[in-house]
Amino acid sequence: MLVNIVILAPIIGSLLLGILYLARKGLGLSQGFFAFLGMIGPVVSFIAMAVLFTQSYGSSINLELFSWLDIAGFSIDVGFYLDSLSLVMALFVAFLGMLIHLYSIGYMDGDEGFGKFFCYMNLFLASMLILVLANNPILMFVGWEGVGVCSYLLIAFYFSDKDNVKAGNKAFILNRIGDFGFLIGLIALYLASSGVKFDYIGLNEITLSPNVAIFIAFCFIAGALAKSAQIPLYTWLPDAMAGPTPISALIHAATMVTAGVYMVVRFDFLFAGLSLPVEVLAGIGAAGALFAGIIATKATDIKKILAYSTMSQLGYMFAALSYSSGAAMYHLFTHGFFKALLFLSAGAIIIALHHEQNIFKMGNLKSNKALYYPMLFGMLAISGIFPFAGFFSKDAIILGALLSGHYVIFSILLFTAGLTAYYCFRLFFLVFYSQNQAPHQHKVPFTMLGVNYLLCLFALGGGFMAIFLDIDHPTLMVEIIAGVVSMAVSGIGIFIAYKKFYNYKNCEESMGKFESIVANRFYIDEIYELIFVKSLKRISHFMREIIDDRILYPLVELSALTFRGFSRIYAKCTQNGLASSYAFYMLFFVCVIIIFSKAIL
Repeated sequence: MLVNIVILAPIIGSLLLGILYLARKGLGLSQGFFAFLGMIGPVVSFIAMAVLFTQSYGSSINLELFSWLDIAGFSIDVGFYLDSLSLVMALFVAFLGMLIHLYSIGYMDGDEGFGKFFCYMNLFLASMLILVLANNPILMFVGWEGVGVCSYLLIAFYFSDKDNVKAGNKAFILNRIGDFGFLIGLIALYLASSGVKFDYIGLNEITLSPNVAIFIAFCFIAGALAKSAQIPLYTWLPDAMAGPTPISALIHAATMVTAGVYMVVRFDFLFAGLSLPVEVLAGIGAAGALFAGIIATKATDIKKILAYSTMSQLGYMFAALSYSSGAAMYHLFTHGFFKALLFLSAGAIIIALHHEQNIFKMGNLKSNKALYYPMLFGMLAISGIFPFAGFFSKDAIILGALLSGHYVIFSILLFTAGLTAYYCFRLFFLVFYSQNQAPHQHKVPFTMLGVNYLLCLFALGGGFMAIFLDIDHPTLMVEIIAGVVSMAVSGIGIFIAYKKFYNYKNCEESMGKFESIVANRFYIDEIYELIFVKSLKRISHFMREIIDDRILYPLVELSALTFRGFSRIYAKCTQNGLASSYAFYMLFFVCVIIIFSKAIL
């Protein structure tokens, strides 16, 4: 079956890459061999997924392959659910995964861990496809945790640097906090649906009490907030930029972080009738969109600016879930195309400038058209400029908020659209038009540039994804007016960035007190460090030095001395070498046991 090929191709590729990487010196394997082997899984998976999409789109198919768990009437099958949502999402993941694998051949050229990198990438792709195509929540959770593990491995890929290891740990721990909530929700859902087959088709038929449904929904939201880097569990995402740039594109922009949005839409049977959880989620999303946008206006690392823009765009998607899941998924897909383009374009700039990432140490790169146009297309798309993909999907979300009566969310998202255009073109003008002296440019591999050119087409024409999604359309005149207003707001943001940063000559940006606070990300990381990390560290020290060393350890020592003394006294009184004494003791204790057991019974 094709769905088996979709999943197994990258799994087998990951296993072979891992084994051969460990044995590479003895076998004399070249980088080209690992590149070829690393591409087979993603290419085969994409081709199989494309055929499956053409054959099955428009229908709903539940494929049960084999029984995984069957304990006391609780049965979980390994199977896949193919409907319009999962088919489009899986094709999207497989396509972007294949392109980013190809891009990585050039980006990772000469890296000592080349084969290991592709091993992790194949495993990530397989995990994400399992998450998307699973036909039950338990198998989905397996994929959910799989991408979490791969995220940790890839963020801390250069583990010789302590900061990279800290970034990997931070992502892993914050995601585990959300995953704990998700797991509690899954357990509660199972208990509430006892007797029903625990897959999506069976769960669609259950009726939950409102209080139980709300509790489960908020547990799932906790998982979504962590995976999709939303307030308050967002702080791992900017630090995740420690990994190689292709990882930023694949995991932290285009696919993994969107899993939270996909999960909420996948569990539509739970969220559809609940207003409170989705309204709370919408509020968090809108706040996150604005908050991340404000921080991005003062960030200086090219990848971290794009990371905060990811958080901001995900906020748009979460906000839309309260009134149009179709618009949320629409923006998820278009965002995947132009954000992958932006990260991969940033990667090309970083390679060209010898791994420089500070935008104030770049400048005057406009003559390098291979770097210029991909970044320009990405910036126009994320800013919502017609006819680029972001214009259609972002406009659907902003207009949907207005028409559904979410006026506060509408105002926040419209303002954030202008803010997005400002900080994105701040980056663009500083990199390509400022007078700062950039390092001597290095040649960028063709595989990287070729992928960027292809993604330019999707950043321009990705709006066609609307034909696969259920999106409400108002009258044409309303859409035109909304589009003009949205573009005008974005145009203002671009104009302000132009006036301030075109031909910019300073190597840093002057800041006031508030701007300095923004540049330090509102000190949220420091606050978390103080409240959680240092507090837990003090508690740990107290438990070890006071409770353990001064109380528990002396008690253990005292008990040992007591038993040692008692055993010596007992031995002197009883161990006399007389068989008659031993027989007496045996008979005595047998009588005691018999009497005691009779008394209990």
